[in-house]
Parts: sequence; C-alpha cells; structure tokens
Amino acid sequence: YSTHIHTHTLYSRFISPPPKPPFHPVSQECEDPASQPIFWVGKWVDYSDKYGLGYQLSDSSVGVLFNDSTRLLLGADFESLQFINRDLSEEFYTLSSYPDALYKKVTLLKYFQSYMTEHLLKAGGAAGERPIDEGVRLPHLRAWFRTRSAIVLHLSNGLLQINFFNDHTKVMICPLMSALSYIDEHKTFTTYKLSLIEKHGCNKELATRLRYAKAMTERLISRLDQGVTTPLPHPTPTPSSNPPLCPPPATS
Repeated sequence: YSTHIHTHTLYSRFISPPPKPPFHPVSQECEDPASQPIFWVGKWVDYSDKYGLGYQLSDSSVGVLFNDSTRLLLGADFESLQFINRDLSEEFYTLSSYPDALYKKVTLLKYFQSYMTEHLLKAGGAAGERPIDEGVRLPHLRAWFRTRSAIVLHLSNGLLQINFFNDHTKVMICPLMSALSYIDEHKTFTTYKLSLIEKHGCNKELATRLRYAKAMTERLISRLDQGVTTPLPHPTPTPSSNPPLCPPPATS
C-alpha cells in the first residue's frame, strides 16, 4: 500500500540527526511557501471510547475513522460520500443516496461535522482557503494515536501531523514535498524545506519538535506493521484539547 511506502520515506528524512546547539532563528532562506501541504487536519474530535475520531481537513471536507477501522468521508461540496472498508476498498455515494447499512455512520459523520462547525476553530486558518485542483484526490486519515503530549495524525497522502497539547503548536511533515510546516503558538503558519533546515539549522523550539516527530514516526511505522490504525477503545473519554462530545441526538 502506497501510504506505507510514504511512511518509510517520511522516516528516511529523519536519518540525519535534527539540528543541535548552537540554536538560532530559522533563516528565511529555509522558507518555501510553495511546498505548503494541500491538506491537513484543521479540526478533530476524539470520541474513540464509543465511535472513533472525527476530523475536518483544511478544505472543509469531513471524515471519521471509526473504531472498526472503516472510514467515511464527506467532500467539501457537502454532498459526495466516500466509504472505505477495512480492506481499503472504496465505495462512492452521495449524501442524498447511500445504502441503509451506512445510516448510522452517516448520522455520526453529520453530528461530528455539526459539532466541529459550531465549537472548534480551524488550525491553519486562511492558509487552507487556497483553491484546489478538481483532480486532486481527497486523502483520508490512515492512522492516529495519542500520547500525553500530543495527538499524532497520519493521512493517506503520507502527511504526518502532530498537534501538541500544551501550547497548541502543530508540526506537519510531507514526505512527497520533503517539507516541514509549522504553526506556532501565535498561529503563524510557515513552511520550510527539510533540506534547508538541515543545511542552515533552526531554533531550539523547532529542533525539539523535529526530534519528537522522528520518535513518533518510529512508533507509527511499528503500529502500521502490526496493522494497528486506531487506539484501543478505552472505557471513558480521555482528556482532550477539545471539549467533550455529547452522544448524537436521537433520530426519527
């Protein structure tokens, strides 16, 4: 599966040790706005104690990675549906026409979408509003897990995203573009070429997150090798940077 190839490519970008002291501000020469990822996770809600992880991508499309490792995506047009089975086979429907077997999952997806729209701010803000070519394939959430420090999100296009809980900074590493995007505590979105970071160095803040990203990539590869894409269900919702999600309302 190509995503797994991307993951190993991602890890190969970390073979060189991250920058070491002396640290200094990141040079503007390292910046490369053209390498900004097309998609990243702008919002997320962890309700894996019952259902799974709901998320919104930067283009406003919405997805859920359910605890049974199936996935359901709603395009940015809020009409096109894509269901991905556990074996990664795909089925395409519309929000106005889909099988009865998907009724519960579509209902949950709608609830996740409504909750995120009403309660959460989108990471990356205006950076995600650039036009996207119609032929670009919508990625899905391939795998995710949480640590005490962060949530780790891996998209099917190879992107690794790490959202840190304490300061709400975010790191995104794209193996295809060999680029690093960073959203700092002031919500400033900057994209760098990894090769230029290796050449010119960076500040301690970014170097620390690169080391963490390398460790999380190792853990991700280990989990994917074992076929694990979601955390084990837990009896109660874990603390989240997002407000708790209430059960979906009853439907007639």
